[in-house]
Amino acid sequence: MRLREFLFGTALMSIALVTTKASAPAVLGNECRPDFAGDARSAVEARTSVPTPSAPSPLISRDKVLGSAYYNTLSILRSNNPCSDFFGGPASVDILNELVSRIRKDALSVGIGMRMSGPTTNIHNALTKKNYRIFDKVSLNSNGPFYRKKAAAWEPTVPRVGTFDPNTKEARVLILLHELGHVMKGSDGHWLLPNDGKDEGLSRANSYKIEDVCEDEINSLGKVTTAKDLGKYKDPDEQPVPFSTSEGTQP
Repeated sequence: MRLREFLFGTALMSIALVTTKASAPAVLGNECRPDFAGDARSAVEARTSVPTPSAPSPLISRDKVLGSAYYNTLSILRSNNPCSDFFGGPASVDILNELVSRIRKDALSVGIGMRMSGPTTNIHNALTKKNYRIFDKVSLNSNGPFYRKKAAAWEPTVPRVGTFDPNTKEARVLILLHELGHVMKGSDGHWLLPNDGKDEGLSRANSYKIEDVCEDEINSLGKVTTAKDLGKYKDPDEQPVPFSTSEGTQP
């Protein structure tokens, strides 16, 4: 009798476990679903991201020029100022990290600072309520104003970035903020900066727009120790990495 009661109880427990498993939604990392319409010119996958610790690319620790620009930009976005407010406050740091994690150095024409290309993934962050997109390829031009300026008469002219001379900390931060503006949506549902593609005039206007908003913070960079209090980002190799002027259909 006791054996029969034991077997019957075990069967009930098995049914309860199956019922519990059946009622729980399946979660596969970042769940994919069409939260909002993406750029019509791009192959788009919309998803809701599950918040995970973000870290920049290991390239940050290997490339001191890029690393300095990243920490300068990070210090602006983490602080309470009009520039950070334009990008939605400190929540924009995670988006910057995803953008930076995609960066690869490339040799492009001298007028290009950074170029984003390829299919885009549209993302809704369920925690911060931010909507943004990530391009499949993010190319940082080793021949452009991020790294170079004209050093001799026979060398090609490297354009300014906004009003800033090329190959300066101000120009580098403006390049990163410019690209961040292309991937983030504002509260009105539009990208903070419109795609500028091969439209050099629009690209310059986009840079001037960011400079107008962020001028005080960018010009104050030399007065700030930007790596201070950023310890959790200092060694990207110990942390998981989740998951332009431009040309063509890229922003």
